[in-house]
Amino acid sequence: MSQHYELSNAQISRQAIQRLYITMKHLFFRGHYKPMGMSGEAMIKAMLDLRPEIYGSIADNHMVELNGLLYIFQRLPKGIEECRFIDLISREGYEKSKFRPIIPSKRRRNCYRTGESEMKIEMTRGRSDIYDILTHLTFMYIEAEKIRRNAIFGTKKHRAWIHLEELIERIDNGDEYEVEEGYASLATLLGRTFEEVRDVNEKFARSNEVNSLFHITYWLARLSIEEFSLKKSREINFSTNLQARLGSHEFGEMWANNIKSSLYKKNLLHRPSTSSAVIAQCDE
Repeated sequence: MSQHYELSNAQISRQAIQRLYITMKHLFFRGHYKPMGMSGEAMIKAMLDLRPEIYGSIADNHMVELNGLLYIFQRLPKGIEECRFIDLISREGYEKSKFRPIIPSKRRRNCYRTGESEMKIEMTRGRSDIYDILTHLTFMYIEAEKIRRNAIFGTKKHRAWIHLEELIERIDNGDEYEVEEGYASLATLLGRTFEEVRDVNEKFARSNEVNSLFHITYWLARLSIEEFSLKKSREINFSTNLQARLGSHEFGEMWANNIKSSLYKKNLLHRPSTSSAVIAQCDE
């Protein structure tokens, strides 16, 4: 009789971390992916299984994680919520261009808005930097989908979404608007209470280099709705230079480990010897 064993939470988390790491590595060498495509869905599933504490209620289908949003937007470039295309790059000379660097308040990295819907983000700390930002972006897309589902029912817009569209237009035009009416609409779209929305909006307002909660909610939902309804896909790309720089590290590490393993097997790891003699014995 076969026995059925249930995985512990720790085992599920370890497997989710492994899947997340393998998927990110695959996407990096592939060079691009769509967050809502098959590859992106694999990352989303691993994130939902892992449920990192910093992302709070990530697994809830309707309740948006407000403090988690604040956390990531303090570490992502201002305006990224408006960008359909995000490019992860190495240091490639943009510091000498006309583009003004955008530096997140809680993560010192240079970012450049190179078009109305394009953002480039410099990766200078190696693979860990890429994994860090991809988890933030994956969380952002998960929350954007929640807002879309709360804003649109089939082909019909919820009145809270219509009100937010009107409010954003007034803000962009410099017109006066009723803040608490806006909180009421956000509460519906974010699946949170009026008080929670009001409190976290004040935190957003106090944060440097972060747009308002109204602005972020609108743009996250708008791009999600456009992809869902008009097939305007969001995309993440890795530059060729970034792939070459970190890819060489990847294979260089494998090469170095193979040499170390060979030295150990031949009892040469702690033995002084000329480099030519070592190489000759490793080739045997």
